[in-house]
Amino acid sequence: MHALPVRGYLLPLLLIFFGAAMLLHRLHVFWAGWAPVLWLSVAAGGGLMLYNGFVRHSRGGAFWGFFWFVIGGACLLRACDVVWLDPGIVVGGLLLVSGAGLILMYFVSRRDWHLLVPAACLLLVGGAVLSTELGWFPAWEVAPVVNRWWPAGLVLSGAALILNTALSSRQGE
Repeated sequence: MHALPVRGYLLPLLLIFFGAAMLLHRLHVFWAGWAPVLWLSVAAGGGLMLYNGFVRHSRGGAFWGFFWFVIGGACLLRACDVVWLDPGIVVGGLLLVSGAGLILMYFVSRRDWHLLVPAACLLLVGGAVLSTELGWFPAWEVAPVVNRWWPAGLVLSGAALILNTALSSRQGE
């Protein structure tokens, strides 16, 4: 697979995209408003970053591409009144997206297995926060557990990072 050239074509593609949207509006063909156009652009740019992240084996490209793809897609659905995103679910959703992004970073570079530990922690905390916001579990039961145990995720993530560094340096000898 070949990476899609982003840098040289990003500005021209944005000009074409926004120009076409404005032209369709002025010709009274179609107009959804600026918010859907903006969020569609964010989602498309994120999808392109995600694709290039995997092709170029760029962990950051995979993480941020996935992040912007999901955020742009969710905001696009909200702007088009397809779904309602309650502000209370944003924190849990961002934690889940970040955890999934770390898993994608692992798939880009399998030697970075230590990324699975903070990914699991983010998915657990994000799932707990989201489950209370959606009413699946009462907040008074979940909040004390998350409040007490979230620092354990930091300890486990740090230990995994040290172990990965030690194993990598030992293999390099």
